[in-house]
Amino acid sequence: MFNFSGSEILFLLILGLVVLGPEKLPPALRKMGQIYGQFKRITGDAQSEFRGAFAEPLRDMQKAANEYKTVFTDASSEIEKEYIDTTSIFAASAETEKMEDVVEPTYIPYEPSTNTVLDSVTEIQDTDDLEPKVIPYENPEMP
Repeated sequence: MFNFSGSEILFLLILGLVVLGPEKLPPALRKMGQIYGQFKRITGDAQSEFRGAFAEPLRDMQKAANEYKTVFTDASSEIEKEYIDTTSIFAASAETEKMEDVVEPTYIPYEPSTNTVLDSVTEIQDTDDLEPKVIPYENPEMP
């Protein structure tokens, strides 16, 4: 409790011998031992009462936690089973598709229709100059 080492206890005994003297030191040590024993008894009783008061709620909380753990473990195992089933279905489907004949896309040539609106748009695009233009920039602050 106090975590005294041997050298600290020896130092305190020598200090007590110097302060109290050889006649008063043994009764003082006895009295300190009695006080320490009473202190230990009181704290031990308080600890046992504390544990007794909180033992039942702690057991209830542990029981509830274990029930939640069981529910989550069961749900996790069900999800894992569903995942394994789903991946096996997809794997089987992929194998089936590999075995089927591969269908190549056919080329369908594009033939423009004779639309007057479309012709006017292409005429406008043909007349525009598509080359980039450089626009000079003049900074008014520069001399």
